[in-house]
Amino acid sequence: IRSVSRKFDGAYSIVMLDANGNMLVARDPLGIKPLCYAMDDSMFAAASESVALVNLGFHPDDVKSLEPGHAITIVDQQLQIEKYVEQSLVEQSLVEPSQPSAHCFFEWIYFANVASTLDERSVYVSRTRLGEELADLEVASGEIPLDDGNTIVVPVPDTSKAAADAMAHRLGIPSREGLIRNRYSGRTFIEGSKTRKKAAERKYFPLREVLRGKRIILVEDSIVRSTTMRVLLDRLRSEGEAAEIHVRVACPPIVAPCFYGIDMSTIGELFAPKFMNEGQPLTEAMQVEMARDLGADSLRYLPVESIARAIDKPSSALCQGCITGGYPTDCGQKLYQVAVENEKSGGAPTDGSRTYESAKS
Repeated sequence: IRSVSRKFDGAYSIVMLDANGNMLVARDPLGIKPLCYAMDDSMFAAASESVALVNLGFHPDDVKSLEPGHAITIVDQQLQIEKYVEQSLVEQSLVEPSQPSAHCFFEWIYFANVASTLDERSVYVSRTRLGEELADLEVASGEIPLDDGNTIVVPVPDTSKAAADAMAHRLGIPSREGLIRNRYSGRTFIEGSKTRKKAAERKYFPLREVLRGKRIILVEDSIVRSTTMRVLLDRLRSEGEAAEIHVRVACPPIVAPCFYGIDMSTIGELFAPKFMNEGQPLTEAMQVEMARDLGADSLRYLPVESIARAIDKPSSALCQGCITGGYPTDCGQKLYQVAVENEKSGGAPTDGSRTYESAKS
C-alpha cells in the first residue's frame, strides 16, 4: 500500500483478506471516501459506514473512523494501525496544509445511510441542518405564503426526508409524505442514461389525497441530471393535482463532474451548467430560468457555504469539486480542464464514455 499510494490519485478504500486470514484495511491519503472499523475482544470488522458495523452487533461507541492515509493490518492475529502514506504525498495535494483531508460532502448529502456517522459527523444531523438552512432562506425571501394553511412540505424519499422535516418544523408548516417510493426500484442516479427515465417513472407514486389543490414545497437532496425531477413535477401535477410546486434543493448546484467514483463524469450531462456562467455565482435570475425549464413554479438551491455549516467541518476539509470546480488532487483538476475544453469545443463524449476515457494523458 505504501508503494501504490505513490501512483494512485483520488479516492480509494482497500480491504483485503488473504487465505491465511491476514487482513489489510487502508484509506486514501485525503480520506475522500469514508471507512470505519470496530473491535470487540477478538472480533474485528471494517465497512464504509458505521451503520453496517452497528447492525453486526458492535456498540456505536466502539465504531471509529480510520484516519486518512492510515492502514490497519492484521498479520498472525496481531493488529496494528499505522500511517502508511508519505507526508510529501499529502503536501503535493491541493488541500490546505492545516486541513489535510478532503472528505466527499456528497456522502452526507445523499449516499450514506441516514443512520450512519462518518468521520464523527452524523448523517441525520447534517441533513436536518440543511433543512434548517432551507427554511431560513425561505423566510428571508418571503416568496410564498406560509401561513394560509394551504402550504405543505413534501420530501422526495428517502434521502430528503430529514431535511424536509427539519425545514417544515422551523417554518411551522406540515411535512407530508405526498410521494411514496417504490421499494423495488433502485437508485436512478446510477442507472444508464437510456434506462434512467423509465426507472424514474417507476420510482415514486404521488398521493392525490395529500397533494390535491396544495401549494407544495418539494424538497430534494440534489439535482444532478434533472431526469427524476422532471418526471416528478409532471406526475405531481397530472396525477397528484398539486396547485403549485416550489422546488427547494438541499445542496448547491452540481456544476462540475466527479472523478472520484461518482458516475457523473461530463459537464454536458449535468443540469445546472447550462444556466450558469463558469466561475460566476448563482443568481436569482438563473434559478428562475431553471424553474421554468423544469416546469416548477420556483426553484431555490442552498449556497455552497451551507454545506460546511451543516456538516460542521471546514470547507477546506471537504471535497466540493462538483459544486465549485475545485478538486483536491492534481489529476482531478487536470481532468476538469479536459471536461471544460471538451464542452467548449463540442468534443464532449456522446456515447456515454467518461472524461478520463477521452483525455489524452
